[in-house]
Amino acid sequence: MGKQIIFVTDGSPSADRAGAMALDMAALMKINIKALYILDRGWGSLLGDEWINTSETRMKFFHWFEGELKDRAGQVLEEFRNRAQARGIPVETEIVTGNTLKVISRLASEPDTSLLVLPNPNSTKPAAAAGLKFNIRHLAQKIQCPLLLGPREPF
Repeated sequence: MGKQIIFVTDGSPSADRAGAMALDMAALMKINIKALYILDRGWGSLLGDEWINTSETRMKFFHWFEGELKDRAGQVLEEFRNRAQARGIPVETEIVTGNTLKVISRLASEPDTSLLVLPNPNSTKPAAAAGLKFNIRHLAQKIQCPLLLGPREPF
């Protein structure tokens, strides 16, 4: 049996509820949690509007935007760490940049992973409005460990 639960968050209400489920499972199984916030590489291909008309302006914007994303990710992970520590559950947090599906697949395939916990991808309307984007069918074909989806939030 593995030694950790992988919990991927985007800071959404569904992710908060999935995180609570991950904490319950970690307490029950007496194992650690690795909490991740994935910054999808896709944001880097955003095209600027007319106001981003020079490469210098575009690069300043991208650096600012990346900083804001990382700050938000850090806040979300710190809140989760505090919830885990209040319950005496060991937690490791990490901000990862990459293709969401590939990052999740790689981490869920590690031998130490007992369970993968994700927010429900259909929790927002439209689903594309969610911060964490993945196709559950494609993901299920790539992972070996059990998968627990957070509850779907009512619209």
